[in-house]
Amino acid sequence: MVSDETTEHLYALIHKIHRKLRNPKFDAADRQLAPKVTKVQWWILRTLWEQKQCTAGHLAEKLGVRPSTMSQMLDRLEKAGLITRFADIADARVRIIRLTDQGRSIFHHAEAKFVQKLAGPLEHLTSQEQQTLIRIMEKLAAHFPKKSND
Repeated sequence: MVSDETTEHLYALIHKIHRKLRNPKFDAADRQLAPKVTKVQWWILRTLWEQKQCTAGHLAEKLGVRPSTMSQMLDRLEKAGLITRFADIADARVRIIRLTDQGRSIFHHAEAKFVQKLAGPLEHLTSQEQQTLIRIMEKLAAHFPKKSND
């Protein structure tokens, strides 16, 4: 059995790492190249990159927000030129959403920043410690309950 103290300590560490990774600090040149993307917008871009294309309903379900809220978020991303929406060939009532070239570029740019931020701390672990950490994190992640949108 795991103690509450151990669980709380692990939670605090995961939260600390997550906080550092989710708020990449771009230098001045980066800010000029790319529009600022919020955490939620980042997850929308990431989902679209993984899925290639999907509907607003799917995105709303995946991110756990109301469809009307998702529609507003998509309006902002479309206005910024990061996504495009078009009618589904099979059903014109359905709108399909895809990343634009600029959206893909922003996604890859931000992803590289996340990887870069994680690489520094990982360099303080040996190769064996890195592999052990990955195996442990995979095992831990596998034992969380699955949601229908995972």
